[in-house]
Amino acid sequence: MAKCICPKCKSENIIPIMYGYPASEAMEAAVAGELKLGGCEVYIDGCDMPDKFCKDCEFEWSVDHFLAEDIVKVRFRYWSNWGFMDSELLTEEQWAFEVYPDGTIKYFAYPRASQRVLDKDEIRISSDRVNDFYNQVIWLYRSWTEIVDCRVCDGCSYELTITYKDNRKRKFSGDIGGGTIDETIMNFLKSIPEMKQKIEGEDADE
Repeated sequence: MAKCICPKCKSENIIPIMYGYPASEAMEAAVAGELKLGGCEVYIDGCDMPDKFCKDCEFEWSVDHFLAEDIVKVRFRYWSNWGFMDSELLTEEQWAFEVYPDGTIKYFAYPRASQRVLDKDEIRISSDRVNDFYNQVIWLYRSWTEIVDCRVCDGCSYELTITYKDNRKRKFSGDIGGGTIDETIMNFLKSIPEMKQKIEGEDADE
């Protein structure tokens, strides 16, 4: 796993920030410079409270502070839950879309039981469209946003991974069934003709 880096000075000299009354072990870690004590006051939902501290430039931050321009990649992967996993079966049952700030979108198709690439593609759209998409993704995870989460027994499941400029990742998972997250991502992908063709081709093959 990549080391967390300071989004301000790019240093890797990063320590966590801990809130609440510290135990003796935490006090020792703070004295040793392995931990920063953030105080006993804790917000109810914990949002916007810095959780990382740079010992070189003394900048502190949280991924909740990040904006669209602080995202380096959004990866949306989904897979079919039908049938049995067979490492010898080389049919498309897992798909991934990677969306980059410069407008690059990469597509990959795999068997469900391996990472062997059966199909791939790469296209470019405007960076403004990606920025708008990133803002939609960030909005999904604000504390005030109401999320509809669909659960299905069969069909497809997904994993959404957001990579930020401090090398940290946020992962979210669920089932594809018209929920807030999967519908937002799918609507964006289907607004791109080349990606819509890939998705509709997958649906036809199932």
